[in-house]
Formats: sequence, C-alpha cells, structure tokens
Amino acid sequence: EVATRLQALAPVASVEQVASVILCLGERGFSSSSFSEAVSTFSSKADLSPLAPTTLLQLAVASTKAPSLAAVVGAVARAVSNSPKAWPTSDLVRLLLALAKAKGALNADDKRQLLQRAAKDITPELGALPTSDLVKLVLAIAGDGESQLIVAAADEALGNRISGFPQAQLLILTQGLIQALGASHDLVQKAVDFWVELLLEMTRGGDDDDEVTKRRRELEMRSRLTADQLVQLARVAGVGGANSKLTEQIGNQLLTAGRAKELTDAGKKAAEAQLSSLDSGLAKYSKRDRLRRFLTDGQARSRSRSRRRRSPSRSRRRSRSRDRRDRDRDRDRDRDRDRRYDRRR
Repeated sequence: EVATRLQALAPVASVEQVASVILCLGERGFSSSSFSEAVSTFSSKADLSPLAPTTLLQLAVASTKAPSLAAVVGAVARAVSNSPKAWPTSDLVRLLLALAKAKGALNADDKRQLLQRAAKDITPELGALPTSDLVKLVLAIAGDGESQLIVAAADEALGNRISGFPQAQLLILTQGLIQALGASHDLVQKAVDFWVELLLEMTRGGDDDDEVTKRRRELEMRSRLTADQLVQLARVAGVGGANSKLTEQIGNQLLTAGRAKELTDAGKKAAEAQLSSLDSGLAKYSKRDRLRRFLTDGQARSRSRSRRRRSPSRSRRRSRSRDRRDRDRDRDRDRDRDRRYDRRR
C-alpha cells in the first residue's frame, strides 16, 4: 500500500517531496519488494540535482543502511556530478565515504564521473581539509586504485602533515595508500620511511635529551600504536615481502622492546599467522624464530601462572580431604578400642 501511494505521488509531487518520503521510510527501516521497486523507478527517472546537498548526503548515508534504498545511490551520484561546486568540501568527503560503502550499488560510469568532478573541487581545498577528513578521503577512494585525487591527498598528508598525525590515524592512512597505490609506490615509501624513523626514535631515548625532546618522546609514547596495531602495520606494509626495514623495526619492537607481552589473544594469532607464512609481514623478520618462540613461551608461562593461581584452592581442598580422612580414622580407632575394652570387662 505504501509503495502504491508512493508511485501515485511521484508524478504530481516535487522531487523534494518524494525524496523526503523515501528518506523518512528508509530511515525508519521500512522494507518491501514493492517499496524497493518504487524507489528504483523514481531513481531512474527523476533528476535529483534540485535537492539540497544535505538531503543528497542523507539519502546516500541511508542507502548504505537500508537495502530498499540501494537504487537511489546512482541518482545521488549523478546529481552531485552535475554540480559538485554546490557542496562544502567536508560534506563531499562524507558523501564519497558513504558511496564507497555502497558496494555494488553504484555503476562504474556514475562513480568515475563523480570522482572526476569531485577531484576538481576537493584538490584545491586539500590544504584546508581537517586531518580526520583527509584520512576519510583516502579511505573513500582507496578502493578505486591510483587517481589524481588520491595522489594529491597523499602529497598533502605526507608532504605537509605527516609528523602531526596520531599514530593510529597514520596507520589507517598508510593502509589506505597501500591499497590504492601498492606497497612499492614512492609515496608509500615516504610513509614507510617515516614509520622506520619513528620506531627507531622510540627505542633510542637517553638521559642527555633536552626537555623539549623528552616531552616529545612522552607524547609519542602516549599515542603510540598498540602491540596489536604493530602487527597490523607489519601485515599491510609487508605484503609480498616489501618494506623489510619497517618489518625489522616492528619485529624489534615486539621482541627486543618486549611489546609482544602486550598482545591480545587476537594479536598473537595474527602475529603467528604472519610468522607461519612464506613471504608476508613478520615472516621476513630476521629473528622470526626467536619471536615465534617468545610468543609460544609466553603462552606456556601464562598457562603455568594460571595453573599456579588455581593450585592454592586445590591444595586447600586436598588438605580438607586429608583432615576428614584423619578424623574418620581417629573415630574408627576410638570405636575399636571401646569395643575391646567392653569385651575384656
């Protein structure tokens, strides 16, 4: 019934009104085959360019959560391609990220045109883009491979801001650039070289450092990658045995600096999977056997400590059991003695 009314409304209502109804139903989780068909018909025939950027963004985000709205993604992309300059840069980045999540819902031509038009507006504004939006932009377009936009974004991130990235964000950025450009690309190598120097710097330290250097080290230590994230960095940067210098530094962090002790169970499994592979990540670490033994011995020690923690209770139970047996034997001896005494009397 809802779909029938929507189809009857479409020819006589404005695009804004129909889009508002579709958005309202989609956000409320309404779903049916007839509703999906109505959305598909509307999306294929209507020109959404009159819609405000906020409405188009809401439709794109809603389409990633409501399967019934999947067909509207292409119409949104075409509308934005017609007038990308009407969009604030940050909203355009959010749109690209939302469309990247709509896997399979956007055809190649619509996506290519959108990226070409968006690149013209975003590229000149990269210097003013917040760091978090710069990372989102890389994630949004990384799956499309090398392009002028992602190269420009990488130049901005690595050439002008790299030292200001929190390490967790730098990890995400590195992962996105490797996905788009490959592990051996010059821009990726710039990120890898920075990681190598950063990890080396964290292990140096010294009492003769000035106060500024000490303060910087303290800040780096607070925002450093977790041990699990180090393993993740080794995996993404060491594809096919690439970036051996970085792999070596990550391995040293885990083994020599003892950070393998901080690994969660999931992190240990991920590290062991790399160590067992032929040519990826930690498999290329020069001390891979020692690191594997370290992980294995650590698990054994953990099980041993666990047994020791449980052993006092078992000892107490055994002690109480012995006490009961001793008391039972004492009572039996007393009864036997009483019976012998009674017989003698």
